[in-house]
Amino acid sequence: MKISGATDIGNRRSQNQDKYVAGRLLNSVSFGFVCDGMGGVKGGDIASYTLAKYIEDAMFLHNEDKTFNVEKTVLSAVDDANSYIYNLGNKNPEYMGMGTTLAGITVVGNQCTVYHAGDSRVYILRDGKLALITRDHSVVQELLEKHEISVKEARNHPKRNLITRAVGVEKQIQLEIAEVELAQGDIILCTTDGLTNFITPLDIVEILSTDNVFSMPDKLIEKALSNNATDNITAVILSV
Repeated sequence: MKISGATDIGNRRSQNQDKYVAGRLLNSVSFGFVCDGMGGVKGGDIASYTLAKYIEDAMFLHNEDKTFNVEKTVLSAVDDANSYIYNLGNKNPEYMGMGTTLAGITVVGNQCTVYHAGDSRVYILRDGKLALITRDHSVVQELLEKHEISVKEARNHPKRNLITRAVGVEKQIQLEIAEVELAQGDIILCTTDGLTNFITPLDIVEILSTDNVFSMPDKLIEKALSNNATDNITAVILSV
């Protein structure tokens, strides 16, 4: 498993509230997660950092443990981070309503578990075809599913940035979880909406079809920036 990641502040933001963690443990468990903070200048940064740190610490706590329950470990870390962020937001008016999206995976053997809350996404490129594994938890996604707006209208909808689920916003968080069996040659992309709002699926396929896994995140970000990306941008790549 090859793993790479990169993040960028974007063209207009004064702070990067995206965070990511990725790695491969000594017990051969691989993981990659992206977090996109929300809730003010300070709140979003704290929320995304907290969630990323809780997940990273929980994973490396079991660095050499070949018997630990990976999914249970991730869910427990997310629950703990959710409680911390939620309580901090309720105690401090300046942090009220802060939270963070989450999109990421853990891989054990050829079994991939996908974890998701918000509008950050996980894609898999297989045999030249790109598949979106996650479903956005957003107002626009709900409108699309109700056929109240078109895909074209969704791109510039005034509520396109409103999400319906995030870590730290409510007292409890329920992640959406999916299981995917990986095949040799699969490339997994975990990314925030700062990328997907400013790059096309065809662009993603073209960049993920290159040979160098370690340059892919930077190339994706460069493409978004060339399209005048106004948001923070983060991409994590895991290649089987």
